[in-house]
Amino acid sequence: MTLTILHTEASTGWGGQEIRILQESLGMIGRGHRIIIATPEESLIFKRAQNAGIKTLAAKFQKKNPISVFKMASFIDREKPDIVNTHSSADSWVASIAAKLSKTKPKIIRIRHLSTPIRKSFLSRLIYDILPDAVMTTGEEIRQRMIKDNGFDGSKIFSVPTGVDTVKFNPETVKPSLQINGFSVGMVGVLRSWKGHRYFLEAVPDILSQIPEAVFYIVGAGPQNENIKKIISELSLHEKVFMPGHREDIPEIMASLDVIVHPSYANEGVPQSVLQALAMGKALVASDAGAISEVVRDGETGLLIKPRDPKRLAETVIEFYRKPDLRVRLGENGRKLIVQNHSFEHMLDKIEKLYGSISINA
Repeated sequence: MTLTILHTEASTGWGGQEIRILQESLGMIGRGHRIIIATPEESLIFKRAQNAGIKTLAAKFQKKNPISVFKMASFIDREKPDIVNTHSSADSWVASIAAKLSKTKPKIIRIRHLSTPIRKSFLSRLIYDILPDAVMTTGEEIRQRMIKDNGFDGSKIFSVPTGVDTVKFNPETVKPSLQINGFSVGMVGVLRSWKGHRYFLEAVPDILSQIPEAVFYIVGAGPQNENIKKIISELSLHEKVFMPGHREDIPEIMASLDVIVHPSYANEGVPQSVLQALAMGKALVASDAGAISEVVRDGETGLLIKPRDPKRLAETVIEFYRKPDLRVRLGENGRKLIVQNHSFEHMLDKIEKLYGSISINA
């Protein structure tokens, strides 16, 4: 069954959410589906989608502007999508109402990427429970919270974590891109406050007290860039902590690191960088936040710690240093978990199955 799928995204930034939309779109095109991405012209995903050859619409999502809704309804009538996938708040309101007003009446799927609490209000119920035909979350923990805390219809909510390209992220074939002397520990991802870079940096002195040759990397770009540099300066760590900025060679970066840490304390689904680290067979330390524990199983695929605990973070990194066999065992288990349950193709299979089910039940 070939479908036309419209993704809407009001965000102008670039992070895991936008990366998933782009990669998922390319995967679905590869399976024969027609994809359109509606997003502000100034957004990074607009430019990247165009460069990737994906059909785009420069759209303005203004929740309280009827013109914005009618323009989207007109676009839907013209392009006749079978599915409208909405991602952020503003585009969900505009595109969901537009889909309901359109002549073609496409099915609506609201994607919930983050684990932030949802307000218990009629408007929340409207956008998550009444207007959409289905809700897709990036982790089971998010799905359960929506059911238990908000009382949303669980039969309409489906957990589909982001999939990993297990060929691209393959420890057997990927070569390191960083020339590192010493035991290397790093964070990889967008520089946002809730990712916990502060707690990683606060753990560095304790790690250095036991592993003097350790070196540390914070890879990525984002709104916390200057704050992170300030903390590095305050802790006098500029000779030990390096910030390469945004990189496209993420598999090669991960191949360069001995331990990868992910000390987030809020908002997470199942982060792509965590899944990628597991796919690369890396020793992984992560906070028990959001849906992370669904893939980072303590003592099995990684080591799980409480959020905002730099002392425990340091202890787990030191444990990995002293037990290279533990790094290997957990890394192998992590790779196996991704290949079996969280590959990119597995994700596309689940999404296609969801598309088929809501279309058949029309």
